[in-house]
Amino acid sequence: MIDRLSIRTNRETTLNPSYFPMLVERLKEEHLQMREQLTEIRTMAASLYSLVDCSIGMCKLIELQDRILYLVEELEQHSEWEEQELFPQLQAYLNGAMALSFSRSITVLEQDHDLAKRVVQAFVDGVNAMKVPIDMEFLHLMASELMTACLILLKHFTLEEELVYPLIDPIVEQLS
Repeated sequence: MIDRLSIRTNRETTLNPSYFPMLVERLKEEHLQMREQLTEIRTMAASLYSLVDCSIGMCKLIELQDRILYLVEELEQHSEWEEQELFPQLQAYLNGAMALSFSRSITVLEQDHDLAKRVVQAFVDGVNAMKVPIDMEFLHLMASELMTACLILLKHFTLEEELVYPLIDPIVEQLS
């Protein structure tokens, strides 16, 4: 009997009408912020194609490595928060079939995330292994790796938003 009461109490806390809209706002803010960072990184990476001095390119690669690693760290924290807080809250509002379908879709989205991490790691490994002096071919290869990672992550955000926003927006509207 005590377990049943504690489960009910937890569910009541879980479905607090003011809590879910705060989670949704955080989701949208963090996605916007990370999208902006990805766009900046992608633009900087693309600018490497127009460089004529590879020594400047080396410095830019190191700067880009720092920026993408910082972003990946933010993304990891964001993903952990989604999995531990946002998605369980969302699933509590969904019916059984919709919740199951949502879980399966999130699993597919995680594959995009993993692919992006592998491409970022290839970029980071390449920058860490660069030999001085670098040549244009190497510079362009690293730019391409980073631009690919950014595009995968941007696509990941778009797909997640296309999945999640149509589910969360009506819930937030109902709770208001």
